[in-house]
Amino acid sequence: MKHALVASLLLAASSCAAMAEELIVPATDPSLVFTFAIGKQINVRFADSFAKGRLQQADVDDLVIYELPDGKICLYGQHKGIDPAAPELAGFARPESGDFCVPLSDVSVKVVPQSAEGAPNAPFYATDKKSCAWVWNRGKGIGLWTETCTFDTGRWDVHYDEVNDLFALRVDAGEPYPVLRQYSNAGGIEALIPDLKAKGLVLDDAECLLQPATDQLAPPGWSAWNVMPSGKRKEAFDAQLQEEVPDPPCGELGLAVDHIGYFMVSNDNAERVVHVNLGQDGTMIDLGSITLVK
Repeated sequence: MKHALVASLLLAASSCAAMAEELIVPATDPSLVFTFAIGKQINVRFADSFAKGRLQQADVDDLVIYELPDGKICLYGQHKGIDPAAPELAGFARPESGDFCVPLSDVSVKVVPQSAEGAPNAPFYATDKKSCAWVWNRGKGIGLWTETCTFDTGRWDVHYDEVNDLFALRVDAGEPYPVLRQYSNAGGIEALIPDLKAKGLVLDDAECLLQPATDQLAPPGWSAWNVMPSGKRKEAFDAQLQEEVPDPPCGELGLAVDHIGYFMVSNDNAERVVHVNLGQDGTMIDLGSITLVK
């Protein structure tokens, strides 16, 4: 029933989406981009040379990507019965973090290609492979893959709000939580910030400065930015961090410590700016699939 429901949601939300038969793609294949796959689930086929004597079977679904050190992929699979403390995984497992690390050359990903008009291929990873489906979601001059998931807590989806020109996460069509806002300003992000200050989304304070967000991931063709505190405001913010989780020091769309949020600017069209809110553990949008339309 659950699988049928997810399939019907996908069909209803994106009738032009097309899915093909499952492919087995080596993890070393450049078509697999892992940039935004950390913390997501994938379906895996291990090489027989690795699986034999270590795993009950070579095919294991719903493994969580924990880390991607050079030439390896670290996976969390205790929920699938893979014990990192098992002697047969010695040399591969990291019991202290609960995962195990395998050379990429010993891993293939099971991929069911999914396409939609004007969209890149859907991600091969998911928040929950059994409970979630990717939907090609369109807004004004923008599109991206978003997830629709059916959990015990309800139906989670990402809805485009045409009036406010933003994508918002909802549970059972309830109160929307903005996860991607888009802006267009001929002067670029520098000219956009005063507008956001006037709307109260960024604090109107000279000690709140727009800076490159070098610690945040941006897809190819985009740069990441954030509004950061400086001077006395930063000193006060840093002091408060030692005692509690403070409010964002530069407003709703500025730096925050209880969630991941930042601006991204298109390299090809600097007047196109988006602000993404990834929450603490992701918000069911795939940044790598953002596609702008003039």
